[in-house]
Amino acid sequence: MTKNLKQSVEPVRPDYATRWKPGQSGNPGGRPKRTPLIDACRDVLGEPVPGDPTGRTFARAIAEKLAGMALAGDIRAASELADRAEGKARQTIDLGSAALRDAYERLTPEESQAWLRDGKPPAWWTQGELMNGEANS
Repeated sequence: MTKNLKQSVEPVRPDYATRWKPGQSGNPGGRPKRTPLIDACRDVLGEPVPGDPTGRTFARAIAEKLAGMALAGDIRAASELADRAEGKARQTIDLGSAALRDAYERLTPEESQAWLRDGKPPAWWTQGELMNGEANS
């Protein structure tokens, strides 16, 4: 005696009453603002350097050292100072081909989300054609 394994399975419908409302965050607490390592680093950077005749903090001493290195021609030190003072410059991504760029711009927000969620591009996205320099219209 075997059971009939072909049972009708109803799709599970989400409970609409418990869904997030528009504008409501799924993570209301957000990412923690600090971690123990960040706190420890900030504490150390704010302390005075032992034996420093001017009483500089570690942060001030490091900034002055970086500035001196930058003045001596160290490009990495100059870049680090600029990044810390003014924020890192935005980076652009070159998609390489006009066909790939056009296909990317054609993606709707819904298609992008589905691609991220499922790991599959939309049906119209055919990599072979994009690699040959042609985009479907």
